[in-house]
Amino acid sequence: MAFIGCEQQQSGTTDKEAGYLTKADSIDIVTQLITKDSGDYKLFLKRAYLNLESGRVDPAFRDVNMALDIEPDAPDNFLLLSDLYFVLGNVESAVSALRKAAELNPKDERAYIKLAETYLMIKNYSMTRKSADIALSINLDNGDAYFLKGISFLEEGDTNQALTNLKIAFNIDTANYRTLMQLGSIYQQLDDTIAMDYYQAALRAKADDEMALFNMGRFYQELGTYEKAMSYYDKVINLYPMNKWACYNKGYILLVEYEDFDAAAIAFQQALAIDPEYVEAVYNLGRTYEAQGLYTEAVIQYRRALELHTNYPLAIEGLNRLKQ
Repeated sequence: MAFIGCEQQQSGTTDKEAGYLTKADSIDIVTQLITKDSGDYKLFLKRAYLNLESGRVDPAFRDVNMALDIEPDAPDNFLLLSDLYFVLGNVESAVSALRKAAELNPKDERAYIKLAETYLMIKNYSMTRKSADIALSINLDNGDAYFLKGISFLEEGDTNQALTNLKIAFNIDTANYRTLMQLGSIYQQLDDTIAMDYYQAALRAKADDEMALFNMGRFYQELGTYEKAMSYYDKVINLYPMNKWACYNKGYILLVEYEDFDAAAIAFQQALAIDPEYVEAVYNLGRTYEAQGLYTEAVIQYRRALELHTNYPLAIEGLNRLKQ
């Protein structure tokens, strides 16, 4: 699973009041610099990056084209151009731009890393590894290249080769968050407790990270260490209140392992407040009501589960139980 945390501003202080520049402020500053020196392609490129980060694709394209008019042989122009094409879903043009960047500067590993990432996203694993190997021929200590090779092997089902490459990436950069998380995930699937070491390292690299905290909770849950699992889920819920999976897993432990039906119902209701169509939470809320003897409420939830998921087998079984 992939999770997106919602960062909420804790006070009424604005970015400007706190002394920070917003993207709009930065764009305005670069625009002023361009007014003074319209012949510097790097200024147009900088504004294009800022526009892209703000989701303003058309202005970003205009700025890249201006940069290309000024300096048509700058590899950085084509690197950013590839990002813009990829955002638009034009993978073929993104690859062409990256190849042009590599042609202009064959010793720049960045173009090959971006090519490897692009090929990985479209599941062309042989080209992923070929591009990563070219990057490694330029710089043998490029951890990103080993990471991308590892993921390509993993997606093809070769766990051994995946681990080999990911461990090399880890040895190059022991604090790389995504490498640590991927190693933790693999070892978790292998039921190896070393997964916790990688997740803990990920939390040192990225304090209070949502996914690392959740995965720690999930792994403790799989181990049957429910108290620790609950503590991690509670931390996720406190820091990231929109994480429905932590609410659901907490509710499941309360229902199945602790038989604390009142608390379980609250946890499932919290998950449903975030996502009313979370069918597993709907079903288990019904299961909780059934365990409490609240049969009418249970029927409502089971029927709701069937509305969300036609012929949902567990809900059918639940309704059959109550009819009997």
